[in-house]
Amino acid sequence: MSSSVHASQSSAPWQLAKGCAVTFYPQSNGVLRVTAGRAWATFNPSPWSPAARWNPADDAGDFFVMPGMNLSMLAGEGVVIESWPSGGAASTTLVWEPAPVSAAAARWQQAVVAPVRDLGQGLGQVARALGRLLVGLAGYREFLVAGRGKVQTCLESNAP
Repeated sequence: MSSSVHASQSSAPWQLAKGCAVTFYPQSNGVLRVTAGRAWATFNPSPWSPAARWNPADDAGDFFVMPGMNLSMLAGEGVVIESWPSGGAASTTLVWEPAPVSAAAARWQQAVVAPVRDLGQGLGQVARALGRLLVGLAGYREFLVAGRGKVQTCLESNAP
């Protein structure tokens, strides 16, 4: 079983059942803590993310996280967490603790970073829509050339 979670500002503990995995995307910098059980963590950063610190040339992206260990994460950095409880436990307990944000950083995030992210997503949608439009028009190319080069049947022509 797998799902995706976007970290909020809450630091309430949550449990991950044995054998289940979740992809975790923090919205801000912070620390992921395992308070009970243990977890297997695999960093999965976006290649275009400035937060990308994982090097695919080595295996530094995989970690066992046990109680008392902290997994520092940057905003936008993804990690896949799989529950590996120990001692017959049924789940692993995790806590997300966001890093404190200064007023200037919060204002920059809201005034500049969020609109740039929205613009990037919008441009991506425009590019996908344009591609679909071109593919659709290519499918109607024989109708768009108004019969040029196409032999019309007697039903299509105006001849009696």
